[in-house]
Amino acid sequence: MTREDEDKKKTALRLILKTIIYAFAVFGLLFILILIGVLGIMSPGKIIMPVPEKTVLRINFDTNYMEVRGDDFFAEFADMPVYSFFDLIRAINTAADDDRVKAIAATVNMSSLGLAQIQDIAESVKYFRSKGKEAYIFSSGMGAFGGGTKEYYLASVFDEIWLQPISDIGMTGVHIEVPFFKGVLQKIGVDPEFYARNEYKTAAESLISRGFTPAYKEEMSKLGSGLFNQLAAGISQNRGLELKDVKKLIDQAPVFSSKAIEYKLADNLGYRQDMESFLAAKYGAEILDISDYMNNIGDYQGEDLPHIAFLVLEGAVQSGQSSNNPMYDAVIGADTVQKQLEELSRRRNLRAVILRVNSPGGSYAASDEIMHALDRFKEKTGVPIVVSMGNYAASGGYFIALAGNYIVAEPATLTGSIGVLGGKMVLERLWKKLHINWGEMNFGKNAGILSVNHKFSPEEKKLFNRSLDMVYKDFLIKVAAVRKIENVDDVAGGRVWLGEGALKAGLVDELGGIETALKKAKELGGIIPGADFGLVYYPRRQSFQEKLAEFLENGGSLPAVKLPENVGIDVEDFKLLQRLQYDAVLPPFKLEM
Repeated sequence: MTREDEDKKKTALRLILKTIIYAFAVFGLLFILILIGVLGIMSPGKIIMPVPEKTVLRINFDTNYMEVRGDDFFAEFADMPVYSFFDLIRAINTAADDDRVKAIAATVNMSSLGLAQIQDIAESVKYFRSKGKEAYIFSSGMGAFGGGTKEYYLASVFDEIWLQPISDIGMTGVHIEVPFFKGVLQKIGVDPEFYARNEYKTAAESLISRGFTPAYKEEMSKLGSGLFNQLAAGISQNRGLELKDVKKLIDQAPVFSSKAIEYKLADNLGYRQDMESFLAAKYGAEILDISDYMNNIGDYQGEDLPHIAFLVLEGAVQSGQSSNNPMYDAVIGADTVQKQLEELSRRRNLRAVILRVNSPGGSYAASDEIMHALDRFKEKTGVPIVVSMGNYAASGGYFIALAGNYIVAEPATLTGSIGVLGGKMVLERLWKKLHINWGEMNFGKNAGILSVNHKFSPEEKKLFNRSLDMVYKDFLIKVAAVRKIENVDDVAGGRVWLGEGALKAGLVDELGGIETALKKAKELGGIIPGADFGLVYYPRRQSFQEKLAEFLENGGSLPAVKLPENVGIDVEDFKLLQRLQYDAVLPPFKLEM
């Protein structure tokens, strides 16, 4: 056999081997999909654990309770909670009026919840305690030698705080970090060209500056000091400590467990099992996990009852479809929201909608589209909308909130940021460094205005800024008209407000959380206090067929929940950079409390 024949034989064998491998891969994927489908069809559904007559409710606040219920194709198989933040709040409030639930046994170490969400939980825990019930919380260490201030703020609303014997309370205050990329961008030959309306619209400063501008520093200082004061004042009030002493302890933190008892920051040293055993013995009760309790609540939608819809808008605003991939910022898609509103408009007994907005902003055009759809929904149905703001509802997120008949925010909610920005990353110098030449032909005077291969010409710059002026003016007009604010420039210009400041400025109507919004929705919807009503949650739960179709449409992509801890990628940092592609958005910054 010649050398040429041997080569042909080897090539043929490689092709056969590859064909076999690909065939197994394809059949393997099909087998998995069919198996999951069969399991989905045969599955009896959730196993409902009955609530014992004497129950102590276990809650882990380190669980990642997202605003949107986990409902993708792999939700039942991945390490993701199916229940949402709304479900958590509702469960605590329901337990407060449930005679079977005697106490709460909670845990908190490092929570992914934002301060506004924690304030909402704190209201629910206080309501639980107002019914003569006790709430206990355990920690094996709040924060990681720092960053545990919001966790301690939450713990402070409980009757007793238990600490693991060798642990500490972080409680080191508020830390803000902002990335600035101008130096590295200049080095590689990239020139960001962005324009904003107005000086406090600082989202692009990370690209065009080497550090804080005076306006940016002013905004971050106001934000940080406002959050710090809320945390310190809340801890002081909840634990019965002098405010000056709380601030002094924050400056001394981390506070070790033995000293925490001495300083009255904690009540007992022990382990979680010790605390749970103590409560079980005290009440002669069984421990039941909050998820099992949620299974017993469900969403009751009796046809003859008045209905309230709870519609969650979570993520950056853009055109097209909504998504909730944990690797990226969640997306509020204008097309999806319009479809949801069309479904809701066909509900016979719908009395009110609670619009839960948790968004840093996004596309102005998409935000405008959603606001218009919400206004049309109100006109068509006569159904009022109450907006409940989450950790943030800013810029394009605040624009959407303007459609509400009533706006509720927590004291720590980031809102406002009324302004716009836009521009492009100019790669002209980078191409020169790489010895790449671009040819260009335009058929229309401004056809290449957004090309990244050159800066704006004087005429293009004038045209682009004219567009920003038009959009900003439209934003101001709508804020002034809806919120009845005369000197709208005083609250706009990109200024970011905390909820308590937004209330004084007239941007929101009341401070509170989901329960506050629910009470207002009942009032506006004409539902008598104490009367039964049905709940309609959106995004609604998808059928297996819908999940499978969406999975295949997205190319069979798997959820990336475990990626950060597996490969060391800080997904939150990645999400910050994603914001920069939008024109009505909060600035990118990391906030640690």
